[in-house]
Amino acid sequence: MYKKGLVRFLNVIIFFAIVLLMYMILYPNYKDIQKENKIADVKTNMYTLRAAVENFAAFNQGKYPHAFREFKKYVNNGMLPTNPYTLMAMTDDEIIGNIYIDPVAFEDDSPDGVNAKFKGEPGVIFYSVYRSPGDTTFIIHYSLVGINEEGKPITFTDPGQKKHIFIIHDES
Repeated sequence: MYKKGLVRFLNVIIFFAIVLLMYMILYPNYKDIQKENKIADVKTNMYTLRAAVENFAAFNQGKYPHAFREFKKYVNNGMLPTNPYTLMAMTDDEIIGNIYIDPVAFEDDSPDGVNAKFKGEPGVIFYSVYRSPGDTTFIIHYSLVGINEEGKPITFTDPGQKKHIFIIHDES
């Protein structure tokens, strides 16, 4: 009788040990997958904004917009995408405007370059423009930089193991 109860107790302990082991193995992978999915969602939002910028240009003699408010109506008829970190529709404040001074800054993807200095709330997207030196009403280049859960620009590592900022711009 005493042996039977001990065997049942050991079976329960073994069962919970196996469940705990599976949890310890699978949970970190699950968290990594969640993190990667949120970054992919921010990138999707960046491509959505790029399509809106290009649509704006198509309807405005090829001129790019100065700020988000100008091309907002071209984003899914004014409906902004969902911020994957808040799970709510993005607000106008989550598309942050920036003006480049350097003519090649729009494509600077180095981890210590101009675009690496952007900081913000997770899921925020920076819309940056470079204006023509002679005519500040004419936008020559634009770029979009998304922010990850750490409040820094989204990065990726190329096959040569070099780190880059993920940027979408008018020439990419």
